[in-house]
Amino acid sequence: MEQTFVDNVLPKLGLGAIRNMHNAPLWFTYDREGDTVHVIFEQALKSDKSALDKNDIIVTKRGKKIINMTILNASRLFN
Repeated sequence: MEQTFVDNVLPKLGLGAIRNMHNAPLWFTYDREGDTVHVIFEQALKSDKSALDKNDIIVTKRGKKIINMTILNASRLFN
């Protein structure tokens, strides 16, 4: 199961770029019940702004800096 995730899902998410990032995510998780992937770079504050983009991804920003992302309907990436 884990190898399938590494071989099939991570490349579709473009997560190979994580190793080249200056600040890699602090937390990365898949919520099976909610069918969401959460990528957290920093703890969100009440003042941070969130918006849903056209790819069903909720992006939370502090100014222009991305704080975290929630990928909705994540199972679409598994096929």
